[in-house]
Amino acid sequence: ILLAKLEIFPDELELRQGVADRYSGLLSESDLVKCPVVKPGLRSAWAQYSLVSEKRDAILDRLRSLGIPTAIYYPLPLHFQGAYRGLGYRNGDFPVSESTSEAIFSIPMHPYLDKENQERIASIILEDA
Repeated sequence: ILLAKLEIFPDELELRQGVADRYSGLLSESDLVKCPVVKPGLRSAWAQYSLVSEKRDAILDRLRSLGIPTAIYYPLPLHFQGAYRGLGYRNGDFPVSESTSEAIFSIPMHPYLDKENQERIASIILEDA
């Protein structure tokens, strides 16, 4: 199965890029969320499409109440995770990481996500914006 998947991987990367571009087009004009940015000359495989919003919890509640899957990668900043606990990091040592972990969330992202579903997801996110 993996070999068959590898054959279509370049095509799926292009499809994922299209999904990411569409999400960004639908969401980037709003002050409610910050969309991901890929620097010129670089490329993302778009394993996730993650947004940052101070109103994350309200947005997640709306999406989840309508059966739209969401995820938080990663709810706990790296320096607070078990492997780094013994290093003595404290709250405030990495303020950007800490604030991002409280505001980031991911929405559905796959190469076959159609325009209508993306528009629905975006409109739910932007509700009350």
